[in-house]
Order: sequence, then structure tokens, then C-alpha cells
Amino acid sequence: DIDLTAWVTQQEYASVAARTTHRSGREHEDMVAVVGQLAGGTITSHLVNWLSPFKERVTVVTGSKGSFVADTLSADLTFHANGEIEQAWDAISKFRGVSEGDVVRYAIPKPEPLRVEHEQFRDAVLGKDADIVTMEQGLRTVLVAEAVLESARSGATVVVPA
Repeated sequence: DIDLTAWVTQQEYASVAARTTHRSGREHEDMVAVVGQLAGGTITSHLVNWLSPFKERVTVVTGSKGSFVADTLSADLTFHANGEIEQAWDAISKFRGVSEGDVVRYAIPKPEPLRVEHEQFRDAVLGKDADIVTMEQGLRTVLVAEAVLESARSGATVVVPA
């Protein structure tokens, strides 16, 4: 989630505030909730959960014209447009905020993720062009993850080292 957010927004994390919980008796956290501030002012939130009995892997990117919803388990991509039709019922429009517009589900290729990962790794080893994470991007993701854990331990917002 950390590297996906940085890639989609093309912004680095500036700070994070996080909380974790341990419920299952395992050594590591079962759940983490994070609010992040990115370098360009964008805010982000993440909820990573190993407690629920179902698997959910959804990324939502909201902009001025609507929201993209990417389900990375099923490889589905849907766009929910903000409505452009005037609401006749004033009370509901004040309650709901932005009105609902058209919804488009995109038909996109769905290659097997592990195969793609292996092919990209192979190409990088062979010196071919490969769309993979750089060492610098990987290091940055680790720094953000460490800041998340520090924030959860201290209860304070943590500035991510530059």
C-alpha cells in the first residue's frame, strides 16, 4: 500500500500517524490504521487487517471528478463519476455531499500477478527494460513502514526522514 500510494500520486510520504492492535496472539500486529500526509499535500489512509475472515484488497483514488476503485484481488477497475445532475431533493443533497454519477467498469487484461513479477525480475537481471521498483523506492517504503511502527508505538505523528 505504501509503494502503491507513492507511485499513483507521484509523491513521497511526509508524515504518518498510525495505530496497531494485537488480537490473535501472534508476534506481529494484526491490524494497522494509518493516516499519511504526502509531500504535495495529499492525504492518504490505509487499513491493513489480518483479523477479518474475508480477504479484501481495494485501493480507492478520489479526485475532483470522481473515484477510481481498484480491486487488486480480482484485477477489476471501476470509475465512479461525480454526478452532474441537479438534485431535486435539497435535504438529501446536503446530507450526501457529491451526488452519484455514472459508473464505468473497465475491461482490462488480467495477467497472473506472480508470473508478471517473475518476468519483470528476469528482464531486470538480463539488463532489459523492466518496470520494477528501484532500490531507492524500496528503501523509501521501508522508511515509511518504520515511521508507521514508530507512530503506533509512540502515539504521535512521525515525520518520515527525507
